[in-house]
Amino acid sequence: MNNKVLLTGVSGWIAKHTAIELLNSDYEVLGTVRNDSLIEQTKETINKHAPIDNLSFVELDLLKDDGWNEAAQGCKYIMHLASPFPFKVSNNRNSLLAPAVDGTLRVLNAGLNANIEQFIVTSSIAAMFRKPIRSNPYSFDENDWTDENWKEGVGDYFLSKTKAEKAAWELMESKRLKNKLTVINPGGVFGDALDKKGGTSIEYVKQFMKGKFPAAPKWGILISDVKDVAKAHVACIGNTKVGGRRLIVGKEVKKLIELSQIMAEAMPEYAKKLPKKELPNFMVKLISFFDSSAKTMIPDLGITMQTDTSYAEDLLGLKFNPAKGCISETAKSVVRLGLV
Repeated sequence: MNNKVLLTGVSGWIAKHTAIELLNSDYEVLGTVRNDSLIEQTKETINKHAPIDNLSFVELDLLKDDGWNEAAQGCKYIMHLASPFPFKVSNNRNSLLAPAVDGTLRVLNAGLNANIEQFIVTSSIAAMFRKPIRSNPYSFDENDWTDENWKEGVGDYFLSKTKAEKAAWELMESKRLKNKLTVINPGGVFGDALDKKGGTSIEYVKQFMKGKFPAAPKWGILISDVKDVAKAHVACIGNTKVGGRRLIVGKEVKKLIELSQIMAEAMPEYAKKLPKKELPNFMVKLISFFDSSAKTMIPDLGITMQTDTSYAEDLLGLKFNPAKGCISETAKSVVRLGLV
């Protein structure tokens, strides 16, 4: 029985968790890497959590056509997770579009040429909730889209996720194959860092625990457990109910000050370094002139996010984890790995 999955960007943090979930569920995984120097570390990390007999690798570039058609041949499913998510914000809001948009279309077209049975693409709530006019609190669901024309509020990452996801839906709809595509839309993803490569959310936890934030910006986000995100990808396979759907994965919205409190409880020896107060909005705006990582929060400062993810739990047959566990796990793992 063919149960081979082409998993793009396998060296990425969420992708490694997804590969572990796939391998432990007896799927064969062909993981793509942009550079073969990433293979050994990725293999070593995954092998600590899953058997790797059914894991193989191929070096492919999202910016080049070479090799994608060949990689997709013989696979039954494609999970496209590879996409840039920088910690810093670029002044060029189009800087991430080539790998995000062109890369997504390159992967999907290779899959269509290979008659892939099912496509599962990782997007983000970043493609859903950023709009210039919102109530407070504001709610969003799978029918909402980020306003890509809002230049002040939609920077490089938000624009890339929105345009890439829209391009995926437009391609599949043009082929009348919309039901072959499911998109996973997590919020801020937290959990076990696995190794020192980490991801952007890991970087935020490191900065907090190193005492880089004297106070926390008044900013909140839907928290997604990385294990839930990985399980959601695998739960889509062969699930006819999820075709043509955007699945928001996460349980609770938490403010940064609440994340700080959870970290302090999990790792009391770091409590002194963690912020205990909230930062006035004008201070965050001031800091953003010197530290571009603060820019991404500014449009949402002081606004409370709301969303109901129970529909996704029902469709996937999963119960998403509360925020506390994955935030604690992130804090413990960055200490264990010597990242702080």
